[in-house]
Amino acid sequence: MKLLLKSICSRLCIVLTNFALASSLPNYPFIHATGEASLSLRPDISEIDFELTELSADPELTLSMIEKSSADVMGLLASYAVDANDIEAAEIKKYVSPVEYLETPETAKKYRLMRNFRVIVRDIQKWNSIVTSLLAKPYLGNFSINFGRSDMDRIQADLVMMATANAKENAKRLAQGLSVRLGVANGDSQSPLKSISTLLGLDGAVKREEISVQNKPITKDFAVPAWLKFKQNVEVVFRIKP
Repeated sequence: MKLLLKSICSRLCIVLTNFALASSLPNYPFIHATGEASLSLRPDISEIDFELTELSADPELTLSMIEKSSADVMGLLASYAVDANDIEAAEIKKYVSPVEYLETPETAKKYRLMRNFRVIVRDIQKWNSIVTSLLAKPYLGNFSINFGRSDMDRIQADLVMMATANAKENAKRLAQGLSVRLGVANGDSQSPLKSISTLLGLDGAVKREEISVQNKPITKDFAVPAWLKFKQNVEVVFRIKP
């Protein structure tokens, strides 16, 4: 068995053979090319998570306080026209710390109630005003924010098409450089090819591994980022025409 492997820039490789290959590779001459694509887009949607906490020595008073604060938060978000379906308020839960709750006569029993909120802000122009208003509330804390895009299905489809076209152009350059004719694609993947035989199969059938694009990069800052960058890689195996 005669096998020639040639690597180009660690991303593109071509494998030519005149005989059947080992069982780990397709048994036909092929070119393996990697395609890349990226898009930089402004965020048009955001998400904020936070915790509402109230504490007093009277459990009934604490419950009344957290219910009032919850209504205050809902009213604030409604004033910015945030849809009620975009607000997720968890069940109220009780937490008593060892320091706050000591079973001694001279120590008052304090009851801490907490409630977690998750809010989607679809009008990014209102983001700064909403965040500023929430941060001003003394009973809110543990903020976590994300930014993303509302059209991720279209973005991912565009990225895959662009990356696939890039892989084909790279394969064409390889074929021209080696004076061979490029055939049809016999397999592609959106995940790195760890084992060609496992991902593509020896019959050359197409098999695609789906991966998720990071559509909500987490930031430590409350400011809206200027750009979000989305990337996609694909790997394609092309037959070499005889």
